[in-house]
Amino acid sequence: MPLYCKIKKYLSSFTLDVEIDTSDERMALLGASGSGKSMTLRCVAGIEKPDEGQILLNNVTLFDSEKGINLPPQKRNVGFLFQDYALFPNMTALENILTGTRKLHKAERDSAARRITQAFHLEGLEARYPSQLSGGERQRCALARTMVGQPEILMIDEPFSALDSYLRWQLEQELDTILDKFGKPILYVSHNRDEVYRLCDRITVMNRGTSESSREKWDLFRNPVTYHAALLTGCKNITSVTASNNHISAPEWGLEFDTEETTEAVKFMGIRANYIIPAHKAGKNDEGVIFDYEIVREIEDTFSCILMVRRRNTDCTPIRWELRKDERHAMREYPQRLCIPRKHILLLK
Repeated sequence: MPLYCKIKKYLSSFTLDVEIDTSDERMALLGASGSGKSMTLRCVAGIEKPDEGQILLNNVTLFDSEKGINLPPQKRNVGFLFQDYALFPNMTALENILTGTRKLHKAERDSAARRITQAFHLEGLEARYPSQLSGGERQRCALARTMVGQPEILMIDEPFSALDSYLRWQLEQELDTILDKFGKPILYVSHNRDEVYRLCDRITVMNRGTSESSREKWDLFRNPVTYHAALLTGCKNITSVTASNNHISAPEWGLEFDTEETTEAVKFMGIRANYIIPAHKAGKNDEGVIFDYEIVREIEDTFSCILMVRRRNTDCTPIRWELRKDERHAMREYPQRLCIPRKHILLLK
């Protein structure tokens, strides 16, 4: 139990109610802006004080409301990488890194700074100021400062939110390599599902301050279980349903489904846009609902086509169907019939 955090904090817009239990792994907090992700990190770091609960790191109590324990940030041994890296603009790269060595004895500071500078490929940049560093160099400098003190946990808050897609990809690869060497718990905050999937092992979904149970990333994307988890993992087609026994009715789509699962708690269903298939391509393992469709709108994306389709001769809510451009061209030769395979239907609470 390297990190256990079960806290509540009463805010003006919602109550932060979080439970995190993670070991030596990369744990993501995935949620929309304003869902409480960054506030959770700030509570673990000691920058903010929860109203209730307990935070333990390697069996050391950082916070306990009942026992009156609330260690200050400098005694928590927590590494925190802020969104903007928070480098001191009037300090050189080396001076910034040295601020992370304050808990070390003076004799150890210089050697620790040299080791971390080499490890993060910052040799020759020690005398430069943050404004003279590239985006990748600033990120490495901030991480070096955070990790030179050998923290027990590393927390990273939306490190690529302000970057263009090309630079974001480059820095993500560098960060991934650095995180491989850390070997301790990592809490990673993001609202970007693809970034989280590539960089993390487990995911905790956050929704208006409340955390859902953490799950392996592949399991969460395969079966998100809840409406908000489905949205955050990129499902574009979600509709309310009425469910009874093993039958589901989706009136907004004009469709009826039979399912092998019990449906008592189901309030919504979803289907990912790229899991819808033309009926003529449906095989034995694609049993599901087949219907005639009409195209409401066609949108050309960079490398794909997005078709907004609905059941033919109805005014039902359109469903988003995404396919490759070459597949779209071939579709013009076949009847307009679609299949939604039962195995890909998401039943959601």
